[in-house]
Amino acid sequence: MTKAIRIENADTSTNPCVVEVYENRDIDGKLTPVLVQTLTLNYPTEMQTVTIWKGRYLVIKEKE
Repeated sequence: MTKAIRIENADTSTNPCVVEVYENRDIDGKLTPVLVQTLTLNYPTEMQTVTIWKGRYLVIKEKE
């Protein structure tokens, strides 16, 4: 099932957040995570919408 996910930088600090979108893809007969998109939430209240489904997932972290 496909899901639309909204991610908001709800913190009031100036530290940006990074959202990485990964898909598990069959590479040489083995499921391998592949980075397909990177989004940055640079300021408080900034929001992004990302679509996920089976085999697609998000990693959310503070920008280094």
